[in-house]
Amino acid sequence: MFQRATKKIVREIDPDGFTLIPVTSPYHSQRLKPLNLLIKKEKNTWFSKFCKYVPTAFTLTDILLNGQDLDFAMTSCSIAIYSETSSSSVSGEIGVDMGSVHPGISASGSLSDSISNVEMKRKAISEPTLLHVIKDRKVNKEHNFVKRLMHGTIYMISEVIEVEKPCTVNNTTKGESAVKILMKFLKAESGVNISKEKQLYFPAGTTIAYKITELMITLNDTLEPGYCLGSVANSMAFFFDKKVPIITSLDPLTKLSADKKLLFLNTFLEVLGNCDDPPVFEEMLDQMCEGFQPDLQVLDEMEENKRERVEKVLDLLGIKKADPPGQPLTFTPDQEGTIRAVSVFIQSLCEMDPETFILLATSAAAKIISTLRDLVKVIHEKRSPVPRFQSHQMADDQSPEKTLISHLRDEEFEIAQEMLEEFGIQLNREYASISHNTCYKEQNILSLFTALYTLCVVSE
Repeated sequence: MFQRATKKIVREIDPDGFTLIPVTSPYHSQRLKPLNLLIKKEKNTWFSKFCKYVPTAFTLTDILLNGQDLDFAMTSCSIAIYSETSSSSVSGEIGVDMGSVHPGISASGSLSDSISNVEMKRKAISEPTLLHVIKDRKVNKEHNFVKRLMHGTIYMISEVIEVEKPCTVNNTTKGESAVKILMKFLKAESGVNISKEKQLYFPAGTTIAYKITELMITLNDTLEPGYCLGSVANSMAFFFDKKVPIITSLDPLTKLSADKKLLFLNTFLEVLGNCDDPPVFEEMLDQMCEGFQPDLQVLDEMEENKRERVEKVLDLLGIKKADPPGQPLTFTPDQEGTIRAVSVFIQSLCEMDPETFILLATSAAAKIISTLRDLVKVIHEKRSPVPRFQSHQMADDQSPEKTLISHLRDEEFEIAQEMLEEFGIQLNREYASISHNTCYKEQNILSLFTALYTLCVVSE
């Protein structure tokens, strides 16, 4: 909820994405203040290449010789008030006529968000003031932070956007699934209804976005400005390894037993019902893919239901909490393959708008995941001169999209239509055709295909 809210707010106050980086977790808020130092990590996923900044407890004054007496003349001013209310709903149903027996599956869901008035203030240090204050000041080369620096580059927070007064974010998720069997003399019905309401409280002073200034250590141990970094979006560049298809990376999931697949399916559906989970899993899986025990101490700070979901995934992957974080781990080849496959799936979710999650879960309940997967494959291969997927050809090579769209019932078509609209794709029921708008991006459709393919594999 926190990351979703901060991204929405930053899109409004910095729509071009050239200045501010949204904060991903309130856990880091107190370490994201002007003068705090960051560690830069470049990260490649299947879908993008970007920079990630890890907050530290050190400030610029800590690494300067006699830096504690410096006055950076920080400015503070109110800038805006933000509020929002939004909602979405989806439904799907399948029925099969078998004489006097009419079995069917239905699923529906809704998602609503509201953000109370967020009064924001800007705290900043101007670049001229910064350069004047640090002029001729020497860097302490013996400081532990400085010793670990790569290429003598320092990343410092020069501006933050904070919540000026307390505010709240409310999220309500409702889901319903049912199985019905209607016979001439018998009616049977079973179902599950889920309703969850979550509220996140932002205390006054919570940092929701920040700006970075880059400083270089010179040969005489002083500091000079580097180039302006801007936001994460500014450094985004599409990345994809054409030599290793996505399907190959997910292949270890196909080798799981039927019972294990079912456990993964149920766990993935739980994750889709909790949009705050993927960023947590992504960070832990990154550490595991590098062969290290993830930092599981954060589990103690989580709500009980979120902790249980994280522990369930870790248990499926064979990761125990007993080992201290950062210790090398030894995996079997099968275990390593499964961890990397789950990591790719989680990466795909992190690329999406969380509102798509409920559509994915509903599609799984309506059993149209495989049709949507094949439809997305057709869409991608018609737009891209370089095919990225490896799967069977459609029966109708001339117009496979018409064949796939015709297989969808009206309710199923509505689910597919709403999902693909989120990715810049329009479906036309009457002509069984596909069109694209300016929102279409290849890396986005790759992430959707990955999520659909993964759910197909564990649903088999």
